[in-house]
Amino acid sequence: MKLFISICLFILLFLNVQQGYSQKEVGFSGNTYLLHKVKKSETIYGLCQKYKVTQEELKAANFGLTSVLNAGDILKIPVKKEVATQKPDRQAVNAVAIEPEYYYHKVTKRQTIFSISRQYGITANELIRYNPEISSGLNEGHVLKIPVLKGNATDSSGQPVTGTGNVKVSQDTQSMAEFRFHTVVAGETLYSLEQRYAISREELIRLNPALQNGLQTGTRLRIPERKREIFSVAPTSKPDSVIITEAEPENLNCNPISGRNNQKYKAALLLPFYLQGNEQYYPSDRNNRMLVSKIERGKLSQLLHSGGTDTIASKSTAKIDPRAESFIEFYEGVLLAIDSLQQKGMNIELYVFDATNQKMINALLQLDEFRDLNLIIGPVHPEIQESVAAFAAKNRIPMISPLASTGDFENNNSWYFKVNPTREYQIEQTAQYIADEFRNKNFVLLPMGGGSNSTEAKLAELGKIKLLAARQSMNNRENLFHEYSFQKSGLNGVKPLLDENGENIFIIPTDNEAQVSVAVTNLNAIAEKFNVVLIGTSNLIKLKSIQTENYHHIRLRYLSPTFIDYTKPLVRRFVSQYRSTFSTEPSQFSHQGFDVSYYFLSALFQYGKDFRGCLPDYPMELTQTVFNFRKVAPMGGFMNYGMFVTSFERNYDVLNYGTVGTTKKVNSYQ
Repeated sequence: MKLFISICLFILLFLNVQQGYSQKEVGFSGNTYLLHKVKKSETIYGLCQKYKVTQEELKAANFGLTSVLNAGDILKIPVKKEVATQKPDRQAVNAVAIEPEYYYHKVTKRQTIFSISRQYGITANELIRYNPEISSGLNEGHVLKIPVLKGNATDSSGQPVTGTGNVKVSQDTQSMAEFRFHTVVAGETLYSLEQRYAISREELIRLNPALQNGLQTGTRLRIPERKREIFSVAPTSKPDSVIITEAEPENLNCNPISGRNNQKYKAALLLPFYLQGNEQYYPSDRNNRMLVSKIERGKLSQLLHSGGTDTIASKSTAKIDPRAESFIEFYEGVLLAIDSLQQKGMNIELYVFDATNQKMINALLQLDEFRDLNLIIGPVHPEIQESVAAFAAKNRIPMISPLASTGDFENNNSWYFKVNPTREYQIEQTAQYIADEFRNKNFVLLPMGGGSNSTEAKLAELGKIKLLAARQSMNNRENLFHEYSFQKSGLNGVKPLLDENGENIFIIPTDNEAQVSVAVTNLNAIAEKFNVVLIGTSNLIKLKSIQTENYHHIRLRYLSPTFIDYTKPLVRRFVSQYRSTFSTEPSQFSHQGFDVSYYFLSALFQYGKDFRGCLPDYPMELTQTVFNFRKVAPMGGFMNYGMFVTSFERNYDVLNYGTVGTTKKVNSYQ
């Protein structure tokens, strides 16, 4: 009876919530919240503006909160308490002022006292003063104390003051115990650190001013600790009692399922097949117009028509739309992956749907079959992914975005997986690769027209910053960095800038076809007498007006999520099986369909329905991808950080120069 009354009182508490700032404040485990009932069309952004809280604070108070709000949902709004101001004790302030705050720097190879002191804006004598042990020499791996300088002090003339007489008194209320420390490793970027620790770039630089000069391998960074809370009702407790715990653990026990696994796994494949008639589907039509059955091996031409054994939503006498060709090839790769896993004993029931538009998605999500799924692959277009991502999060089903690198659902949905890294991450990694690989080479940036805020412009900016920072740390004072425009100065003007004996590295920070064409033409002429390497993006090879042989002549190099090595036994087996089954050659989409479905279905078979926390330790050799899934934020989903370095050689080979974003050894597919 007491339990019943407690539950009733708890329900009444939520039903009587009033909107606005006049709401009654409710205390949960020492914290104070307002309870807000979501109205139709309200958004997270609007609520944050209304209640003067940040999105991070709102998400921390409401575990599992996605970008889609449902009318009627009850949200906790954290109430910020005003702290009474007191007159500071002069003696206490003086005591603090004489205790400097430090950053810690780990010495890397080739760094010197001079380069480190310049990096942090202090003199060499000051560095030695705080680290007297280095007066006899600097050793790799040594951790140095760097005094934090107060940034807003000026001298009598109004000029900024630097030096140890300007030691910063921390304005933060946080103590050093509230920070974790992160040592930068090769390949990391500001973007990856932002995503990993859910921190803005501005805050990261504020806490670590040395980052203004670029990210240096070995630098020790301060990262603020943030406790995450989740909201769950305790039915056996008092009506206003709420359990506040740390963020949900994600399957910390990643031991493979032992013994014979007879579990039936249900997966859905949502691809745009553009089948005739499907654009007219409504939820009320779903029972008599959608076929739902277990998928079996068969020719695709049979599967796409009525009487087949797949689950594609289609009318009879369906015709294949040319726009669907790539997605059909993806589907064919999925079929081969399922066949391989079935031979290993996995019991898979695959549902395949024509997911072309939002109307179709809305109809599909009402099917009973969707609530019983263990895995969702697709949709492929971010503009129609939002409702599926929200459904997947609510029902705790892993959802895979198999192709698109855009969309940001991984930022706040812990059940969302992005296979292709974002464009921003690819640009960051390319810039870091330039700094790591070509710091001693003659480098020429080809400025291109276009907006300064474009993604490609960021490549030029980041590449320049990272390269110059890398050279500064090496005390490399040679003038090996140039900016040159073929449009303004023609071909001959660049020759005095080139190295006749070494490599000359050019970077094209644009995908504009006309501009790239001019640059490639000039670089091919230069390559007759000089050793040239061109750095660009993977989009360059998609430009139809530029012949591939030109890229070989100037040794194009770029980072990409995919690379097919036709010498690998796995690739040869896949190509042979594909030819035998479908009587045609596999495309890049065919490889992608195989890799994505085989990897995630294997994880499902190996670790069970919640395999999320196991993927960082689940590398696998695949036909064209390298997967290294990591969380993008503490409460967010996963993105693949693995990419290949692809190089076009003058002998017309296309080679893999290694991977970035992953250092794990992969297991061979059998």
